Amino acid sequence: MSESNEPLVWDLPEPAGRAAGPMLSRDRIVRAALAIADEHGVEAVTMRRVATALGSSTPMSLYRYVGGKGGIVDLMLDAVYGELELPAQPSGDWRADLTLLARRERDTLRRHPWFVALSHHRPMFGPNALWHNEWALRAVDGLGLDVSTMMSIVGMVVGHAQSYAQHEAEEARMRGRIGVTTDAELRATASAHVDRIAADPRYPTLARWIREAHQVAPDEQFTLGLNCLLDGIAGRLVDR
Repeated sequence: MSESNEPLVWDLPEPAGRAAGPMLSRDRIVRAALAIADEHGVEAVTMRRVATALGSSTPMSLYRYVGGKGGIVDLMLDAVYGELELPAQPSGDWRADLTLLARRERDTLRRHPWFVALSHHRPMFGPNALWHNEWALRAVDGLGLDVSTMMSIVGMVVGHAQSYAQHEAEEARMRGRIGVTTDAELRATASAHVDRIAADPRYPTLARWIREAHQVAPDEQFTLGLNCLLDGIAGRLVDR
């Protein structure tokens, strides 16, 4: 993480015109970096690779726009927040607003599976990230909560969306490694182990789940977890 008083990339003036090359702009740089991260993983994002993707002859030309690798990372993270496209203001229905926020978070992060891990390594001071937090806090303002509790509630809802999106990304990578695409194919790869567990008298409840459980779609699982969380928040508000 950068030093807390280090200038932010948004504080740096962006070169204008042809001063640093006619094909470069801060927006083009971050879009190229996002494309590389989405396809190859964030570890593949280097100044040289981004420069090559943009047709620039040298990585040094990028430094005038982003300051360094940290600047690209900050711009990437903030660009993802910008993709949430939240309404201009919360609706006033805190539950509907937090549901919208969680669904937008999950949908966006499924496109950028590297985001969650990387977001813990950089400070979130970009304009889109700040507006995300401001919007979310406004969604629960007026409920009679202190601001620390408001932020905790926002963190729980956002955390649910981010952790679920990360879970989906990890499962997709696992399926890719073992060469399966469907749930039936995945179950078949472990059928011998599952059958042995189902027959083991030490695990009767787990065996019941193996025999009787139906497949729950990811959207249904996500919604169940979110509703349980929101129900708990609603109950706390009633008890106040």
